[in-house]
Amino acid sequence: MTTTTALRRHARYGPPDHYLSPPSAGMCLSVFALIERGSEVLVGVPKRHERWTSEWLLAWHFYEKEELEEALLERRLPSTYLWEGEDPKAALRRIMNDQLHIRKFKAAGPRVLSYYSPSDWYPGNSHWDIAMVYSVGVSEPVKKLPWWKQLGFVEKSKLRTSQFGWNSDFVKDLGIAK
Repeated sequence: MTTTTALRRHARYGPPDHYLSPPSAGMCLSVFALIERGSEVLVGVPKRHERWTSEWLLAWHFYEKEELEEALLERRLPSTYLWEGEDPKAALRRIMNDQLHIRKFKAAGPRVLSYYSPSDWYPGNSHWDIAMVYSVGVSEPVKKLPWWKQLGFVEKSKLRTSQFGWNSDFVKDLGIAK
């Protein structure tokens, strides 16, 4: 969804004496690792594990039980929210080193994608997501770690947007799912 002129304002947030307030349904800044191998892409299904809610996806703390159970069935790219003030490259290093245990990698980008969509949690309001996606090359093998139910390279032609959580436009825009 694109911003209409009725919603047009600069994205400059902070104390109200000098800044605007953030979007009424919030905003998220996330970093994703897009690791491709030929016609395959690395995707995973997360497993219930404390590291997701303490290091990478803190929002899961606020999910209803059913929402979290659904999220734990959906495919996702390796990713994390940015810590406040964190450089996106540092967040990518957290993904690669901590989430995937890959030390040697080469990254290009980021490609920045922006989505503004109606909120499920706050009807009548919209949420803003900014996704920074790095194309990453790896030479070491990818192992499934304890916080992943599944993790591996999958043919892009076999992936469907409905298999992914969060945003079907996102995986379509990246060209990794139909």
